Amino acid sequence: MMITGFTAATVIMEGIFKDIIGIQGVKGIMVFTHEGELAFKYFVDPWQFEPETKDWWGLFIYTLDGIREAEMVFEYDRLYIRRAKEGYLFVLASNSAPTPMIRLNCEILLSADREGTGQKGLNRFFRELKR
Repeated sequence: MMITGFTAATVIMEGIFKDIIGIQGVKGIMVFTHEGELAFKYFVDPWQFEPETKDWWGLFIYTLDGIREAEMVFEYDRLYIRRAKEGYLFVLASNSAPTPMIRLNCEILLSADREGTGQKGLNRFFRELKR
């Protein structure tokens, strides 16, 4: 499910992803389904990267082969990947971003039971989009 109305998506993101985006050095978040479809994206500088123009995400997700967690470190940036029941959460950050804080906030996000509703992890994100 690709989000086309980013005004509504931004409001949802502010409620769900704000702690991760608020970490110094975090540049953006992407959520992919297990099939490799981009379900959500938010970047601090959105003009720098357009993931929906890449046709290789499905193959990339497939090669992750169900891993729980991965971190890819590049010259200036890092990509933290966390598997959830509903898909994969990607966090793009600078190398100076505190990785333990990113991991902790992702763990909290993916295990949180929002307001006792039984909606855990990214499942609440997908449910709010369907409304």
